[in-house]
Amino acid sequence: MADTSKIKSEVEPYVQSWLSVKFPGHSFKEQSVKLPTGHTYAFDAVSEDSSIVGCILCNRPKTRTGRENTGGIHKALAELHYIAALPPGVKRLMIFTDEGFLQLAQRRATRIGVASIDWMFCQLPPHLEGLLKETLDKASQEQRAAE
Repeated sequence: MADTSKIKSEVEPYVQSWLSVKFPGHSFKEQSVKLPTGHTYAFDAVSEDSSIVGCILCNRPKTRTGRENTGGIHKALAELHYIAALPPGVKRLMIFTDEGFLQLAQRRATRIGVASIDWMFCQLPPHLEGLLKETLDKASQEQRAAE
């Protein structure tokens, strides 16, 4: 299985720091949040007071064969359901590192009711873009070998 740990250890911390600039006075980290259903869910970016909660998505809009990234979309829609389940008063964020994937996810999510969710694009610096591309390419090659 491809090592995607660098997304968690390098890309997501960058996005969390970027959010701290967007929301002054807040710091963000991965944290489990209790949902009104009684279950908990680990979100990628939660402010220290839990008033802002976000999901970080590092997918691409297309697969290596040029098809729509349906696996990534399924993951994004699942994340949307969790974030939509948060109680009123919590600021909800969907943060994307690929603008094309953000647009695709928005189109696919129209029937879910996403008015209470802020969609954000975080432009990664070149070194992290390269790291993310390399990581996703390796995972794609591994998936190809398994087919």
